[in-house]
Amino acid sequence: MKNITKKQIIIFIMVSIVLIVIGYIGGFYTKVLIDEDKLIKEKEKQISLTSLISKSEINKLKETIEKDEADYGDNYQEFKTYNPYVYKKSPDRIYFKSSKIGAFYVFEKNDENYEHLLEVVEDRMHYSVIDDYNLNCFTPDSINKMMISGENYIIFDYDNGVLSEFDENYNKDIIFKFLENTRLYRLVTYLSYYKEPILKNDLPKKEFANNTRMSGYQYMTYVEGN
Repeated sequence: MKNITKKQIIIFIMVSIVLIVIGYIGGFYTKVLIDEDKLIKEKEKQISLTSLISKSEINKLKETIEKDEADYGDNYQEFKTYNPYVYKKSPDRIYFKSSKIGAFYVFEKNDENYEHLLEVVEDRMHYSVIDDYNLNCFTPDSINKMMISGENYIIFDYDNGVLSEFDENYNKDIIFKFLENTRLYRLVTYLSYYKEPILKNDLPKKEFANNTRMSGYQYMTYVEGN
């Protein structure tokens, strides 16, 4: 057997270190995915607002909403994006994901509360843009992230069919995070209370955003082909 040279020993050590690092990183990300899956399954055990909010509490919430509406009047603000091609028309449906449960609620265009919910959402979006110039509230989180983030979400969902992002008629889904101490949260929670929750696996889409690695600012200002 030939003697092992010093150079070969160094190469062997370097290769071993690389393999150990790759194994560590792979194990770390595997653990992250397993932990995320456990958190999602735990969250999905609470799938309905009716299990968390009593009838008396929802009735009190209704009284608060009626006062909200009376005090606010009709001074709802329109929501306009920096890039007008990002938000071109009202969504085909609105989803609500509460931080408190592991399910979604949907409001289709033919829902009797759709129009009013839309104007309240746009109003909240308008003021959120003023408060959050970096548009972090529009970060396109993945559905898995929505399940475990502890945030409240409104999603403007569009039916694009076979259209690609490069088509001028394509509408980008909009994902919006908002706080609990808002008129929007009170209203959408009350309206959702009487709806059937939709589990993550029953959503028609695997993801709302095509790219969940962008910042909120990038997502709301960048359009493919422009």
